[in-house]
Amino acid sequence: MNKEILLEWDSKHSAMKRTKENYWKTYRKWRDENKGEYHDTFMGKLYDEFISLEERAIYLNYSFNKTEAVVFCSIDIFYIEERIGTYDIEFFLNGEIADDYLGFGDVLFKDRMIKVKHNIKTARSALKLGIEVSDISKITEIPLKHIEILKEKYS
Repeated sequence: MNKEILLEWDSKHSAMKRTKENYWKTYRKWRDENKGEYHDTFMGKLYDEFISLEERAIYLNYSFNKTEAVVFCSIDIFYIEERIGTYDIEFFLNGEIADDYLGFGDVLFKDRMIKVKHNIKTARSALKLGIEVSDISKITEIPLKHIEILKEKYS
């Protein structure tokens, strides 16, 4: 299958858009129904405003032990611009969802989460001390837009 046909299939079935929308449903359901696992995974809670999604891949997959080919749509999940996981949906060729996969567990995940959590804690403390937002951004390497959200909502 060439690229144009695959992208046309995506457009017809809104597969990548549905993948992003279903990520939020799946994430929130997991967070609400498995609070202990959620807090253990992220060493506390995440600010949803700091989560962003980027399209990673769309590909056709056919296994010889299955009767039907499927299309996978995959997105990367970022928390304050640190990649923390992936979300994939497996679609049948008619556009119906066959399965989905939410993953937060590569080898460096914990290190990235510790760094981000530390930087957020530092930023919140600096905001309480009245340090300028631009200076906090430089010190913590958190983008200015995220510092502004912290200042507005959580200080």
